[in-house]
Amino acid sequence: MILTRLFFILGILILPELLFSQGSYSNGPIAYNSSRYSDLDLPVISLETNLSLRYNRTISNRFTDTLSVKSFEMKVVQNQVVQPQWINAAIVPAALIVAGTITLAPATHCLLSKYTIQKKVNNIFPDFHSSLDNYMQFAPLAAVFGLKAAGVKSRSDFVNQVVISAKAELLMTVIVEGMKKWIPSERPSGSGMNSMPSGHTAQAFVSATILDMEYRDTSPWISVGGYAVATTTAVYRMANNQHWISDVLIGAGIGIFSTKVVYYTHRYHWGKKSNMVILPAIYKNGGGVSFGMVL
Repeated sequence: MILTRLFFILGILILPELLFSQGSYSNGPIAYNSSRYSDLDLPVISLETNLSLRYNRTISNRFTDTLSVKSFEMKVVQNQVVQPQWINAAIVPAALIVAGTITLAPATHCLLSKYTIQKKVNNIFPDFHSSLDNYMQFAPLAAVFGLKAAGVKSRSDFVNQVVISAKAELLMTVIVEGMKKWIPSERPSGSGMNSMPSGHTAQAFVSATILDMEYRDTSPWISVGGYAVATTTAVYRMANNQHWISDVLIGAGIGIFSTKVVYYTHRYHWGKKSNMVILPAIYKNGGGVSFGMVL
């Protein structure tokens, strides 16, 4: 009888609380009454706290997983060999210069000799005379500014494009004229001793490389067209009996090299207001204005 009464009393005390707590989940978190359960030493945990703990565990697990993935990615990247951009850019001009140098070494009767190759070119183009190569060397560069004037999206704005073109032309000219002066070589026609390297070919490939660098992302066919015109210019120089194969190959390498160097060192400060500074200056006998520019 005593046990029955105890269970009955416990049922009266607990059942209403259970019914009340089950019906109160719909509108926000409700905590259990701690006074009713103090004697039973039950944990007092609200629904809000429970959800918060679950959420925190989920975020913690995701954060740990993210750190693990990032750590793995960093290890993979660290194990990869990263080549500087200029190494890839130097492959083509270096190959052209080496190929041109190779044609200088063999004897005159050898298949790879510049003399043998020139004879074959003269046989293919007998009595060839054309001045078109004087204009084709500038055609890709004219296309650069023509496309820019037409509103075609390019890599550089107009001001920086002018500066880049001028610096590439200057570097190419210094290299070509220096080699012509210090490496005397007779032209195939015998008209002069300034055959090495071909200035027309160097100019044509400077123009084509600028066109490629500016519009390669717009359309690859623009780059193909520019290099096709530059190659045709080189062939014309040989067909006109003005240059050897060594001259045009080395000239093409110099043209590409000069342009790549300028693009990878240009800082694009031109055309921005921050590249020029004008300040008043005070001297011993008067004053003036000082001018500075970041190149």
